[in-house]
Amino acid sequence: MELVLSDLTPEAFAPYGDVIQVEGSEFFHINDGTTERYHALGKAEITDASPVLMSISRSEPIDMPMNVKLLEKHPLSSQAFIPMNGERFIVVVAEPGDDIPVGTLRAFITNGKQGVNYHRDVWHHPIYAFQSQTDFLTVDRGGADNCVVKDLPEPCQIVFP
Repeated sequence: MELVLSDLTPEAFAPYGDVIQVEGSEFFHINDGTTERYHALGKAEITDASPVLMSISRSEPIDMPMNVKLLEKHPLSSQAFIPMNGERFIVVVAEPGDDIPVGTLRAFITNGKQGVNYHRDVWHHPIYAFQSQTDFLTVDRGGADNCVVKDLPEPCQIVFP
């Protein structure tokens, strides 16, 4: 099976989560007018009293074509990844479900100025950098028991259009 990469847009990604980006987002001024605040671009979801953590995840670039064999999901929280230095990265997602709904698989490529916030229970591929080592600001739930990993019925290959 092949998945063709699409550009990441808020509309196309809406079933899976939030696109965190300045472009096209509303803002208001703070700090005596010297700062534009792009407020609430994503919402951290936590279903229990566990803390929300901010971490940095350093990811190595993948070889293309990318072969996807498994996805993961987090039933107790959302999970956000924001590249810290403007790197592009690849996002593979499927809608929530007990099993991976293969018919909803999508592959996106970011423009380097976008992050993603996976909604709670959304299937996604573990984070990978695209062309260079990438540091991601990661916002997710602390604690254990929040990751379900399943193999796809058959591997799929990510290809450019």
